[in-house]
Amino acid sequence: MIARSLDHPSRVMPELGPADRRILDLGCGAGQTLIALELHRSVLAVGVDTDEASLGLGREWAPDVGFVGASGEALPFTSQSFDLVISRVALPYMDIPVVLAEIFRVLTPGGRVWFTLHPAPLILVKLGRSLTSINYRASIFFTYVLLNGLLFHATGRLARWPFGRRRYESVQTRRSIVRALRNAGFHAVSVDITRHFVATAQRPER
Repeated sequence: MIARSLDHPSRVMPELGPADRRILDLGCGAGQTLIALELHRSVLAVGVDTDEASLGLGREWAPDVGFVGASGEALPFTSQSFDLVISRVALPYMDIPVVLAEIFRVLTPGGRVWFTLHPAPLILVKLGRSLTSINYRASIFFTYVLLNGLLFHATGRLARWPFGRRRYESVQTRRSIVRALRNAGFHAVSVDITRHFVATAQRPER
């Protein structure tokens, strides 16, 4: 409903062009973004996520979308398969340099990326709430997220959460995501942090 509500403050959607005939949504959930884009049936739309429950729901909601269970770090597609890769607040939960290399691989020359990301203030609010409620486990985790974002900003690398299941999470800065996209081979990198944290870039045509 948020994705379809034009005046909702949380709504942020990619702008499509005539060349966007094959679209991959990374961290698609149940396909909310692809559904709200109301794509023509001639457009190939594929959503990738690791949550099988969400993928199952997406298959019920959008039978025209191809839903695939996979991680962003190992996309099960041949090189140059997509014209556009989008991701709404999923990249912060991944090993970003590895994922960007995979995205670059599956994009056609001239293909584009569109991401929304995590600014530091978002996690600072969560950390403050966890400290106020004396939730030590959450406080430790949100501290890790902030420190991981600082590491990413300073070095371009990320550290895996050291406890429990293998996972990543970080905040991003303009500097860190611009550098990561350029290091992956992208150009025409643009970042807008006015209302939402949106980054766009393009794979060179040659």
